[in-house]
Amino acid sequence: MENLVTKDGRILNPTLSTYLIPTIWDIPREVKSVILEYADPRGPWGARGMAEMPFIAVASALHHALREATGVWYNRFPFNAERVLRGLKGRS
Repeated sequence: MENLVTKDGRILNPTLSTYLIPTIWDIPREVKSVILEYADPRGPWGARGMAEMPFIAVASALHHALREATGVWYNRFPFNAERVLRGLKGRS
């Protein structure tokens, strides 16, 4: 998802229909958030963002799960079939 390909500031994806973005069907049915009331030293007056915070760690978790399953360390997103297969072929 979100595999926007650019070069020299130009979008190389042939159409925007091939640029997939997450939808409501791509998130878990239930998310349990734990709200910690600690000031963020980098935020103005200690403010923290609230929008997508529960999902910040998802990419890292997927990355480590893929590493555990395949033994390959991927250093680019998204983990599409082509990229995973390329990594598996280069492993040997």
